[in-house]
Amino acid sequence: MHEIETKVLEVDKEEIKRKLNLLGAKEIQNTRLIVDWYGPKGLTHDGDDPWYLRIRTTSDGKNEVSYKSLPQITGNTRHSDEINLNISDALTLGKLFENIGMENYAHQEKDRISFILKDWNFDLDQYPGMPAYLEIEGKSHEHVQEAIKLLNLENHKSIGEGERVLIKKEYRLDWCNMYF
Repeated sequence: MHEIETKVLEVDKEEIKRKLNLLGAKEIQNTRLIVDWYGPKGLTHDGDDPWYLRIRTTSDGKNEVSYKSLPQITGNTRHSDEINLNISDALTLGKLFENIGMENYAHQEKDRISFILKDWNFDLDQYPGMPAYLEIEGKSHEHVQEAIKLLNLENHKSIGEGERVLIKKEYRLDWCNMYF
């Protein structure tokens, strides 16, 4: 799967939910996510990772492992390869990763409300200690820009970089330790 997305920063959560509902978007998830990141030992995990693995658990107990390639940034959108698999036991998979030489180098918690509308996916995310943002995923850079206009978010800053850049550079928080 190829992922094309942007993050629109410092949005009003209630206003975004209202706009999406008025447009007929369907809410598909409302959860707290627990995310643990794994990668090769010995790297700084500050952008030198050739790829990474993520184990994500929802507040209702669903578990998923994701592989992501290094992204390419086009304007304010991020393009990367991503493979997601549902798993039954996140703790055991984490132990397996560590036993084969990977390290768990970061942990985050965030609240997420997800919507779908036409060919777009919208994730309204809130990390501890920072404002909410809206991640918009579409079929192309232009398709993502269309969603920004549809929601009248053109005046908001948007970035294509990942959450690590957002958390560390925009808000100067410790990306490796995000706990509620």
